[in-house]
Formats: sequence, C-alpha cells, structure tokens
Amino acid sequence: MKSINFSSKTILIYRVIFAGLSWFTLITSAVIYTVSIGSILEWFNSFKAFTMQTNLLVTIWFTLAIIYYNNTEILDKITGPLKGAFTMYITITFVVFAILLSPFYQPTGYAAFSNIVLHYITPIAFIVDWVFTENKVRYKWNYLIYWIIYPLCYIIFIIIHGTFTGSYLYYFLDISELGIPVFFIFVSTLVAFGIGLACLYILINRKRTRV
Repeated sequence: MKSINFSSKTILIYRVIFAGLSWFTLITSAVIYTVSIGSILEWFNSFKAFTMQTNLLVTIWFTLAIIYYNNTEILDKITGPLKGAFTMYITITFVVFAILLSPFYQPTGYAAFSNIVLHYITPIAFIVDWVFTENKVRYKWNYLIYWIIYPLCYIIFIIIHGTFTGSYLYYFLDISELGIPVFFIFVSTLVAFGIGLACLYILINRKRTRV
C-alpha cells in the first residue's frame, strides 16, 4: 500500500489552509463568547470538551509543521507515534460526534459554522494529512498502550467532574441517568472503538512501511 507523493510546498499550503481555518474558528469563538457573555472564562471552560481539546492538539500540530516545514529534525519529532496518537484522537471526535451527538445538536449562526469546522473539516483534514504523509516511521504495536491513556483519563475526568458538578458533558457518560450497566456498555464500546481505531492506524502504517 503506497502513498501518493506530494511536493513539500503542496503539503505546506494544505496545512496552512486548514491551520488557518481552525485558528480562525477557535479565536472567533473566543471573541464571540467574550462579547456576548462579558468574560472569556466561559470560552476556556469549553475546553472540558473532548472536541475542543483534540482540535487544539491537531491545530497546534499543523502550526508546528508549518513553522518547521524545512527542519527535518523537528518534523521527525512531531511525526510518527505522536501524529498517530493525534490522528486517533481527532478521528474519535469525528466519529463519536457524527454517530452519537449530531442528531441532538443542530446549532445555528456562527455555532453551526464552528460545529462543521471542529467536528468535520479539521478532523477530516488531519486524517487526510496522515494518510498521504505519514509513511516514513514504522509504528510499533505497543504504541497502542500509550495512545489509549489519554481517552481513558478523559473518561475518568468526566466521571469525577460529573460526580462533583452534576454535569457529565455527554449523555452517554452520564452514569447518574444511564445507570451503571448501561454506562459500562457505552464506556466499553467507546474503549473498544478506540483500541480498534489505534490498531487500524498501526496496521495501515506497518503495511505501508514494510521493508
């Protein structure tokens, strides 16, 4: 399974476009929150959401890849297992929202634009970037252990946050409403999906980088 080779300039332009769109969305969101609510603190509070965290991670990655596009040493440090992990996380954001949340969330105005960028455009753009450029470093199967730590810690955070505040952020993690049996079904399904996704990305990478 071979990847298509694009020029470094083409890749750079691609990353500039989507990094710019993502930063524009995040910054504009902060401005709107500040103007409408009177405090930017409410916007920072939105980073409790997995969507905001993962979008920030991949946007920072895009930005670093742009800044150091001619620096092979730096690029080597942010590709490989780190990029693989970020790709897994943003894919979770994309798939979970599309399946479990989009039917119940129909925003209007700027929120609709932000929703499309954060849940669809940026995730797909990063996945496409991984597909066409992540072919130099051969992944190891033990990367799976490290990649799954963040999603597991996030689930634990949501449980703790919900216990003390009553807000579990996502209905499928609301143990107080779902009850323990249904809650564990959702959590088990999400964890299994994350593991399966990690295995898929590792497998694809290993086939593409086979000597």
